[in-house]
Amino acid sequence: MKRVRCRLAVAGLVTAALTLAAATSPAAPAALAEDTRLRAADPGSTLHIGLSPVKTAHDLLAGETLTLTAVFTNRGAVPVHARIRYADALVRSPARFEFQEPGGEFWSAGSWLEADPEEFTLGPGGRQEITLTVAVPEDTPDGQYYAAYFVEASSPGGGTDGSAVEIGGSLAAVVCLYVGEHVVRSAELVPYHRVPRPAGAPEGLAAVRTALVHWWRCLVIADRNVAFISEGHPLKVFVPIENTCDAYIQPRVTLRFYEGDVLRREVVYEGEIIMPGLSKVMEIDWPGPPLFGRFRLDLHIEYHGPEPIEAMRSFWVVPVKGLVGLVLLAFGLGYAASGRGRVRSTRGRPPAAPGTR
Repeated sequence: MKRVRCRLAVAGLVTAALTLAAATSPAAPAALAEDTRLRAADPGSTLHIGLSPVKTAHDLLAGETLTLTAVFTNRGAVPVHARIRYADALVRSPARFEFQEPGGEFWSAGSWLEADPEEFTLGPGGRQEITLTVAVPEDTPDGQYYAAYFVEASSPGGGTDGSAVEIGGSLAAVVCLYVGEHVVRSAELVPYHRVPRPAGAPEGLAAVRTALVHWWRCLVIADRNVAFISEGHPLKVFVPIENTCDAYIQPRVTLRFYEGDVLRREVVYEGEIIMPGLSKVMEIDWPGPPLFGRFRLDLHIEYHGPEPIEAMRSFWVVPVKGLVGLVLLAFGLGYAASGRGRVRSTRGRPPAAPGTR
């Protein structure tokens, strides 16, 4: 049987914990993020660095070698000195990894990485390509493995009192690997409420609003992907998907919106990598839906499994807020008109005789 190889990547910028200390090394990152910018005591000293891609995923065989390319950028106003450090990555949630020194667990893959160059200096506006080699040992059992590498960057600057201050930032990228000859992938659509809300929820009134929105979506969407009566510009389609296999998946979603038999819009969405046993809600927009009408949604999901996931949903697009406004306006006009009528009838009535009611 011919083996199909799948190599996926998510491009972007990533960063984590930052430090500002005198003559100290940058701290190890605690989580993935989007960008790094840190200002020192000297207004002219700014560290602004990036690393791409954030996350990649690959299918390999035991004994196989893979070469990747990453790009490190210095978009700040000061030169930076960078070095590469390797680690194992542990999945804690759909949005969070934990990192540790390589070699401590059976799923360790941090020791499989080797970067070239491992240390370099980059001037302001510079761009450095990093060649990353992944070498899977010959005796590696089949399964899912995770590795990470950090680019630890620092740049000295001057403090207001003339002292030397070092600005430091650590950036991380994760490499997901499935080792094995025959990769069997499976996934399924799940009800909206089955997928946990993302970590780091807002506080105060924003938290109340977030909770109400989540409750409302669980109520009106459930397993429909789109509310039966919808309003929105753009219109949101929710695709909660769960990875039910032992390997990563990266869904590619195609949405087709029909009015009767007429195709009104097709939207293609490249989803993020989903780790084994985890689930994620993909929110996909129909950018400019009509204001009113009955529509059908055809959902098609490819994820390198044996068969794609398909579903069909019907729904109405109704200007709910506009209709509510018209009803309230009509009620107000009717109430005002009935009040004026009562005033006229009272004015036209003759006064009652003394002693009578």
